[in-house]
Amino acid sequence: MYEVILHPDVQEVYVNADKAFAKKIARCLQQLEQTPRSHPNIKALKIAHRSEVYKL
Repeated sequence: MYEVILHPDVQEVYVNADKAFAKKIARCLQQLEQTPRSHPNIKALKIAHRSEVYKL
């Protein structure tokens, strides 16, 4: 399983989102934690100090 770390700006949006939208985000983040490479909209970023960084 992978760890998803949200940018502080994104975390703020997630916390302030309405319940239905937050539930959708949580479902997507859960899928991302389990299989980050399986979605067509997720692209791997090449960063020297991290080997597993993805852009959504």
